[in-house]
Amino acid sequence: MISHSRFSVHFAVAGSAIATFLFPIAAHADSSLNSYVEISTGDELGTDQVDMSTGGWIRTVATGTIDLVPEIDIMDGATVRFSAVPGSDLNLKLYRVGTGAELHFGGGADSGTVTLADFFFSGGNQDVFVDSGTLLVPGSGQGALLRATTTTVASGATVDLGTHSDWIAFLAGSGTIRLNDADLEIRNFSFDGTIDGANRVTFSRGGTWRGRFADVDEVALSANQTLTIVDAGTAANLSTLDSLRLSSGSIFDLTSYDASLNSLYGAGLIGTTETLVIGSGNYSGGIVAGRGLTISGDFRWSGQSQGALSINVLSGATLTADGGNVFGGSADISLDGALHVNASEAVDALTGSGTVEVANNAILSVGAGDSSTTFDGEISGQGGLTKAGTGTFILSSRQSYTGATTVSAGTLQLMSANAVSATSPLEVRTGAQLNLAGFNQAFASLTGSGNILLGNAILSIGGAGGSGSFSGVISGSGSVTKSGAGTLGLFGNNSFSGGMTVVGGTLAVSSSASLGDGSATNTLTLDGATLQTFGSVASPAARGVVIGSAGATVDMNGNAVTFAGRVSGAGQLTKTGAGTLTLSGNNTRSGDTEIDEGRLAVQNGDALADGARVNIADLAGAGLDVATSETIGSLSGGGSSGGGVSLSNAAILAVGGDDSSSTFGGSITGDGSLVKTGNGLFRLTGNSTYAGNTDVLDGTLSVNGSLTGAINIGSGARLQGTGSVGTTSLAASSVLAPGNSIGTLTVTGDLNFDSTSLFEVEIGGTGLSDRVDVTGTAFLNGAKVRTILWDPAVSYVNGQSYTIVSAGAVSGTFGDLEIDSAFLKSFLSYSATDVTLTLRTVLSPGLLFPSAALTENQQQSAYGLDFLDQTSGSSSLALYNAILYSDGAEARDAFDQLSGEIHASLQSGLFSEANDVRNAVFDRLDEAFETGGKAWTSAYGNISWLKGDGNASSASAARGGALYGVDWVIDDRSVGVFAGVGQSSFEIADLGSMANVDSVHLGLYAAHRSGGLQVKFGASNSWHDIETRRDIAFTGFSDSQTASYHGSTAQFFSEASYDFDLSRNLVVTPFGRVDYTIGQRDSFHENGGAASLSGESAREDMFATTVGLRAKQQASIAGKNVTTGFDVAWRRIADQETPFSDLTFENGGSFVVKGLRNTENSVVAGGSVAWQLTGQADVALSYRGEFADGFNRHSANVRLDVRF
Repeated sequence: MISHSRFSVHFAVAGSAIATFLFPIAAHADSSLNSYVEISTGDELGTDQVDMSTGGWIRTVATGTIDLVPEIDIMDGATVRFSAVPGSDLNLKLYRVGTGAELHFGGGADSGTVTLADFFFSGGNQDVFVDSGTLLVPGSGQGALLRATTTTVASGATVDLGTHSDWIAFLAGSGTIRLNDADLEIRNFSFDGTIDGANRVTFSRGGTWRGRFADVDEVALSANQTLTIVDAGTAANLSTLDSLRLSSGSIFDLTSYDASLNSLYGAGLIGTTETLVIGSGNYSGGIVAGRGLTISGDFRWSGQSQGALSINVLSGATLTADGGNVFGGSADISLDGALHVNASEAVDALTGSGTVEVANNAILSVGAGDSSTTFDGEISGQGGLTKAGTGTFILSSRQSYTGATTVSAGTLQLMSANAVSATSPLEVRTGAQLNLAGFNQAFASLTGSGNILLGNAILSIGGAGGSGSFSGVISGSGSVTKSGAGTLGLFGNNSFSGGMTVVGGTLAVSSSASLGDGSATNTLTLDGATLQTFGSVASPAARGVVIGSAGATVDMNGNAVTFAGRVSGAGQLTKTGAGTLTLSGNNTRSGDTEIDEGRLAVQNGDALADGARVNIADLAGAGLDVATSETIGSLSGGGSSGGGVSLSNAAILAVGGDDSSSTFGGSITGDGSLVKTGNGLFRLTGNSTYAGNTDVLDGTLSVNGSLTGAINIGSGARLQGTGSVGTTSLAASSVLAPGNSIGTLTVTGDLNFDSTSLFEVEIGGTGLSDRVDVTGTAFLNGAKVRTILWDPAVSYVNGQSYTIVSAGAVSGTFGDLEIDSAFLKSFLSYSATDVTLTLRTVLSPGLLFPSAALTENQQQSAYGLDFLDQTSGSSSLALYNAILYSDGAEARDAFDQLSGEIHASLQSGLFSEANDVRNAVFDRLDEAFETGGKAWTSAYGNISWLKGDGNASSASAARGGALYGVDWVIDDRSVGVFAGVGQSSFEIADLGSMANVDSVHLGLYAAHRSGGLQVKFGASNSWHDIETRRDIAFTGFSDSQTASYHGSTAQFFSEASYDFDLSRNLVVTPFGRVDYTIGQRDSFHENGGAASLSGESAREDMFATTVGLRAKQQASIAGKNVTTGFDVAWRRIADQETPFSDLTFENGGSFVVKGLRNTENSVVAGGSVAWQLTGQADVALSYRGEFADGFNRHSANVRLDVRF
């Protein structure tokens, strides 16, 4: 009904009749429309609402845009149509769409656009049909449209949803749904058309999809829904998708079509019986691809494949398996790109040349389906690799993964050297096999019970310190190397023949077969390593054993081990554990042998190294069994608990070939003999019962235990000790020395001296001495006796007697008597059973020590020493005895060192320092009248050597200092004063003595000139702080003494000279000098031990004259005056006392020691240069040397003059 004011118009359309509005309807009038209406303008239906109660059709007949002014109210159950002719756009506003209404857009040939600008669906069960043209829904009323029960888009028709997201309750037809980067949710569908331009298309319910996707960013499938793709063309168009997103429980069923997805996200299941290509994504669902899955981009997969799956990862692509068991153990992967395994995965096959990265703690298992494949790429990361299945997996290139390598079944074949990281642990399980194919490999550890085929490769185990146990079989012509600190157990019947090398750690074996075959090429090398046995090991004669420089340990564990082959190398062999290690080969080893536990049996004369040490632990059961004669470097160890030597088959054990000294505390038993060789000391402290002789060919045998057999001491050899020996015979030039210090040696039997042999006896001050007790007869045969004073802390008593031989009978007498002292002599007396030695001094005290002196200072020092306190316990007794025991040369060296000569000779050094001060003043006076009054400073330094005079020793000195002065020139007179400081050192190197002196100087000077004649005078005094040190060391004594005291030096000096001007700039001056010097030193007391001295104060005077010639020449350089000069003179010391010191030893006598005096006649020569710095300042540099027989001194001086 169309209502207007006071009238209404009703019309109806029946059949095919057409009712056309030929006039406008008045504004604001409601109307009803239930027929076909054509319009060409927007207001032809008025401006108020138009009701369509039962149906109708509004169609444009004009092109262009027609905005229908009134809103359309579609009643319940009505069927309406809106269409626009080609080129026409109809814009509608639907006030309401009633329940059960049916809306049609387009129809027939009408291909124009109908735009729903605004609408409202009331109730439900509305159906929307887009029969032709385009239905544009710009967004303001979209929500209402979604309430349609069914939206059907006919073929060729389009629904354009624009930029606003929408949802469709049920989508049917075969037309097009177009969006402008908006989202679309399809809740139900029976559609074979096209979705175009969507950002995301979400299927909230599943079904069979025959449609297409054109320029769709993402297709999403809601949880627990199944979307089945049944049209090949549509499935192929999945390649236009940027992404497919599945939800948990959803299934994207591609049925039997190939499909290509740019990306895949979410969860669920995607499957096809054909090929599936995925570009990228992050997917946690399942994948079924009957003819293979191809990854072309970066795809992260944390779901799981469903059934067998062939996966092809293209070059440049990355597949990340992120969930663990993604591939289900049945995937075949062809890898040209990258595979990242973030959790443990199992695949049937792995081929290609790409890269695999296995994350930490993850394991990649290959070969589950028993296939055989080759992988040319690289497996990296911190995870591991497991070979599963019965097939063969070949790694043709080098791998860098650091996790475990496990061969659980089939064969893992490595086709390049170091194909697996050396930090990877290796496990080869029962029935499985590792084939190295001749390529060297290294693993961190080895476990399992399978087989390893070496070919000719080297298998290295344990470099990272890992441990493991392997009970399988290792075969091939190659070798096995065990390194690192861990333990490798080999318990199979191995047959490799290239050698077994153990560098560090432990190799545990159960039989000889554990070490490979017994061929000559299969050498066992142990270097810094332990061989641990868990069964008997009999290494055959063909197999050599090498002990490396770091040594080897054989840990027996109570088993028997035999090395029948040659044992070589320079390292030490250590035997531990109960059981017997037998060496029966012709060995060439040069290293030492350590027996810590159990027994070592040697059955070949070369079983042990001739020059090496053998040490046996003091432990019950430990020992050395010698069945054939052996020569060793030394024997040590053993004790009361065990560690003995057994000699069988009359074997001879020769000890000492390395010339070292050793102590053996164990017992030597059996029917063999002992030979001592070499220059070292061999000490036996155990009780031995071997039946053979003991021959001492070289060096010293010390017996502090007991020997039962006869002893023969060879020429030049020595027997000593406090033990018990059998009948003893001394050859020519041999030595018998009872005791170790003072002690008694017992001979059970006879004692036979050779006439040229030596009996060496130490004596102490209390009547104790070395002694030999002989149960039989002592045959002395004229042998020499040497007496050695032993105890420096005991005072020897003049005339003391000592019993040195006690025997059942004494036959003959001794010959010459020797004593290593210049001051003692000894006497022998005999009885039927004893020999007694008596000791006396050669002279009485006061004359004793001086008897060995050759110089005056030595005699004086010896005299003071002769009166040292000799009371037992006195601090000076050790010093006295050290000299008493010395021979003449040793005593004279001691007298010189003890004399305190430094204190006397020091005075000559102090006189020399006064000379430096005097020369500096004269040098200044030479310039005073030419330059006028000045303030000046002068730095001096010199070194000198003074030769010994046959009494006092040679000395050297070094000194330096600085003077500061000022002078005034008045007419022909000049006067000045000066002060300064100096340091000097004085050393007598041969006596270990030195002195350091710090000095302060103060003086004055004056000069007068008359024509060419000049007269100069001066006086000074120097005060000295003196520090001395004496380091004394001679046989039997050492000590250090220091002292601090003061001294002074005063001097008076003058010079007369005459200047001859030979030319304008050259002046030659003859001169003469006189100087008088007085030196004084205070008394002192040294701090130290028994050699400390006290000294009295002393004074020495010296008078000297000097006559010489000097010349000076002046020039101008760059406007500055430069003066050069030289001088030469003869200096004579006319009256100098020899420096001396009155000294007294601590607890000893007084004496006078003389020092060195300055040389009487010497030549002094020097040169100088001075240049003008400014009009007020000059600098001068000079050198002066003094030369004489046995004396040299070189001095340098730098002086700065400033006028005022």
